[in-house]
Amino acid sequence: MNVKTVHLRDLFIKCEDIYTSVMIVAKRAKQIIDDRVIPIDENEEVEDSIEFEEPVISPYLDKPEALALEEFLDGELEWYNPTDDEQPDDNS
Repeated sequence: MNVKTVHLRDLFIKCEDIYTSVMIVAKRAKQIIDDRVIPIDENEEVEDSIEFEEPVISPYLDKPEALALEEFLDGELEWYNPTDDEQPDDNS
């Protein structure tokens, strides 16, 4: 596993708010994790000695957080801030 540092200025290039950047990367990492889950039918009876029809082979995959951060820094992610879409009420 290669470890590399990420400079904060690289995060500020894509988004001016560090907390927003972290939330964007975290939500993308969660999406990656959800894509990797093996679905199991909940209604199916499962015994202690469960045997899958096909063996589950899990090749070494990069960590979801690292993939999400790389996608963020490469500009592959798109997001919007819902508060930007709101227009102010001029009832005065």
